[in-house]
Amino acid sequence: MDRTEFRECRALLFDFGGTIDSDGEHWLDRFFSLYEGEGLAFQRDEIKRAFYEADSACHADAGIPSLGFRSLVNRHVRFQFDALGFRDAKTQGLLVDRFCDRAEHFFSLRTGLFRCLQDRFRAGVVSNFFGNLEVVLEEAGLAGAFEVVIDSGRVGFSKPDHRIFGLALDRLGLPPGQVIFVGDSYERDMVPSKELGIKTIWLKGPNPRVPENAPPVDAVITRLAELEALVR
Repeated sequence: MDRTEFRECRALLFDFGGTIDSDGEHWLDRFFSLYEGEGLAFQRDEIKRAFYEADSACHADAGIPSLGFRSLVNRHVRFQFDALGFRDAKTQGLLVDRFCDRAEHFFSLRTGLFRCLQDRFRAGVVSNFFGNLEVVLEEAGLAGAFEVVIDSGRVGFSKPDHRIFGLALDRLGLPPGQVIFVGDSYERDMVPSKELGIKTIWLKGPNPRVPENAPPVDAVITRLAELEALVR
């Protein structure tokens, strides 16, 4: 990896789910592991269907924008169970706790990293979320690290739509070549960023998915903690 690739960059944009709250683990993959760990006898295609139905239900729920992280995940898991026709309050609570405990561990790690990067970079978050991303960042103690927060649930369009990245660039007031996007999704984060001329750092998780004929990224990391050495 060539650090000079990022010498002229002035800002870092981050994905949230799978990037700030883990090291490249998609929420769906985390739920696969949690269901398996609890011995729940659902096939992966059933869990996937329920997960995306829960996503849609959260986007449609007018109460979501005021919720913090644990309350959001609790609502999401309840919607998953509804889609599966499953009722078990104890198991629901266990899944929520285990999902959130792991995410909160990563939140605590990110505080120091973002502080170290602040002397060199401006920062922002661009996420496909549910309208409550600012609440979640505030609750996690991370809101002060970001001058730009773009939540798809607030702006009305989502990644990989170029408009959501363009909105972040407009708010930063910087050209694409001076901005780096860091995210775990090759399709939603890396490809559109690259198409716009934004520098790209892929947080390659344990279950990477790369689209056919995808353009190359500028750098690859497997832990967000590697970012500081790469760009400073």
